[in-house]
Amino acid sequence: MVEQQSIATIEETALAKKATSGDTPEVPAPVKASDPPPGEPQPIESVAKPLTWYEAISKDDDEATKKAIASEVASIIAKHKLDNYVTLLLFDEADSIVNYHADRLYAAASPFKESGKDILLIVQSNGGRIEPAYLISKTLRRISGKKFVVAVPRRAKSAATLISLGADEIHMGMMSQLGPIDPQLHGLPVLALGNALDVIAGLTSRFPATSEMFTKYLTDQVPIRLLGYYQRVGESAEQYAERLLANKKLPDGKTAKQIANHLVNHYKDHDFVIDFDEAQSLLGSDIVKQGTIEYAAATRYLDF
Repeated sequence: MVEQQSIATIEETALAKKATSGDTPEVPAPVKASDPPPGEPQPIESVAKPLTWYEAISKDDDEATKKAIASEVASIIAKHKLDNYVTLLLFDEADSIVNYHADRLYAAASPFKESGKDILLIVQSNGGRIEPAYLISKTLRRISGKKFVVAVPRRAKSAATLISLGADEIHMGMMSQLGPIDPQLHGLPVLALGNALDVIAGLTSRFPATSEMFTKYLTDQVPIRLLGYYQRVGESAEQYAERLLANKKLPDGKTAKQIANHLVNHYKDHDFVIDFDEAQSLLGSDIVKQGTIEYAAATRYLDF
């Protein structure tokens, strides 16, 4: 290693040569203290490591977040050999499905309309409004090449189930669940009002003396116009489901109308779990599939 004192020795020798020969000596440029001595290996410049998606989010860096998530998605697609799909995500557990989600998914999918690629929609949602859900399902089916596929890593409940009904295939696992598509208003099922009336009718039949009391109560509490409205909302959900199921290969003896009615009216709890076994018994093995690479890829997105 060349020691620091050798720099001064080189300069002194050059000056002495100038004094005796009259020539202008070439004096080497001073070496900065931060530079490595001549002949030594140059330091390798460090390259900033890209932020992970959660680091980018914590730093409130939108651009870095988009790049990080895009990189993660590309890695998952490559690992599971899903290049034949346009992969879309509907991950929104905190908020309900609304027109915003329909607009965003359409904007993401529409550039691929002429590509001939199939669409894989990975859904993790507790539901929302039935109208945008219906539009999402119909639109993605039209844009897709040969088939529109939905993968459910954990939950596709209520309106998210309605989206799934329009898919050619629904990929599920042991922890996946669909749910009833009975509409909710203000956190309560619209069909509950009709059920309540049935209960009251039964009570007045058994105890005729209470009929006047219940009549006054209902008149004060429930505007008559709501009775028909709630009934029609429930029927519209059934219509949407029937239309999405039309022309699909269903299990023998089952029709789109029967399955739609079952999903809207059969279950007593809006949160009822429709697991893989029940989903396949309703829709058939041609539609509901298990243990696929599509499902395996979908579960990777839960790490987000």
